[in-house]
Amino acid sequence: MATFINTNIEWNGEETLEYFLRPLFIGLQPYETQGVRVVPNVRSKLNMNYFSKVQKLLKAYAKGFNPATGSTYTKRVLEVHRMKAEAADDALDFYQTVFERGLRTDDWNNLDETMLKAILVELYQNAVKSDVYRQYWHNDTTKETVSSGVITGTADVDYNSFDGMWKLIFDNAAVTPGDLQIKRVAISNGAVAQVDTVTLTGSSGTCNVAVGGVNYLATFATSIAVTSANFVALHAAALALRGITLTGTSTLIFTSAVPGQPTPTPVPSAAITGDLTGSNVATTANTAPADLSSGESEDIFKELYETSNKVLKATPKNEKYMLVTDTILENYISYLESLGTERAQIQLENGQSLHQYRGIPIIPLSWEIDLEADFAHASGENPAYPHRVIYTNQDNLVLGLNSLNSWSETRMWYNPDEEENRFRSKFEMGVQYVHNELSSVAY
Repeated sequence: MATFINTNIEWNGEETLEYFLRPLFIGLQPYETQGVRVVPNVRSKLNMNYFSKVQKLLKAYAKGFNPATGSTYTKRVLEVHRMKAEAADDALDFYQTVFERGLRTDDWNNLDETMLKAILVELYQNAVKSDVYRQYWHNDTTKETVSSGVITGTADVDYNSFDGMWKLIFDNAAVTPGDLQIKRVAISNGAVAQVDTVTLTGSSGTCNVAVGGVNYLATFATSIAVTSANFVALHAAALALRGITLTGTSTLIFTSAVPGQPTPTPVPSAAITGDLTGSNVATTANTAPADLSSGESEDIFKELYETSNKVLKATPKNEKYMLVTDTILENYISYLESLGTERAQIQLENGQSLHQYRGIPIIPLSWEIDLEADFAHASGENPAYPHRVIYTNQDNLVLGLNSLNSWSETRMWYNPDEEENRFRSKFEMGVQYVHNELSSVAY
């Protein structure tokens, strides 16, 4: 007698990390995740502690007890989030195709015990692998879907589960960093921020200012200047989360928070009550980031190398990496070719040829594929921050996984009621970096 759900492939608990998740993330291509440390068995949260170097304790003798200043303790929290992937397949999709001979004759829809099952399993694994990689780098809890190159006001469920590594970096990197910030090298790419100016008119009532699928209410109070100031006070924080800086007094000024990243045109509505309304003027058009100039990547590497934190400088070269967009690496290769020195900047590691800068491996991660596919930018133009580098210690960027609890599992089974082959993965993952001193970034 057949069981209600026939589970023919199943991994549970600790096995999930070793046989499913870890190969999916690390196995994209050789060295793709060098610089990323996998921390298993994270239950909910993990405090990653850091003590600064203790020094200058030794002094000339003086009577009594005179303690020197000790180490500074800092803490960063790695939090994992529950994730789930699901897919289903109908074996009849293979009917009357070259794969038809692989179908069962006794149970047409069931792919169990067929060669096609292995094909679908591999496709499913590759899809989850791609998603783990994409979300590790690009997730953003405030991200919205994109239509016609601009945000829509609809939450992007493919990216908003938690903040990914680049979001963490953007939130805590500065050209002149504080003690707990990451050093940033700003790439000059010619991008110009879009600016729109809305002028409210009328003497009473309310109207909306629509920005990318979201209405923001304006209410007349005393004068247009007061009304505008109230509007800014009420809505600036919400718009900031969407990448738009709202300022102004007598007028409302909407500025893209990221130069080169287009934002929706704000559109004042007709009066809802009274006679309050408004008009918009496109004050400054968005100018997308330009391609790198000849040899610019070498200048970027040099500045990163020379201006990085002394703690990172002191790290042995064989423990550091430069993770880059393809645009950075291709520009660097062209620069080396023009000098006739490309071979001198290639090293062989585990049989793989890697370009290097001053002995530090350069690892291309193709971040721009997802940036171009899913982030705001005009067709044919570069997305915001298209050229990126993370110069870091090999253990500083962290992927946290929880594979010990019973909730973590991967199952693949045939459902006879719906006559379809189903796939489901459940696990917990999170992203964090440990020490700000051990990374320098360029974007």
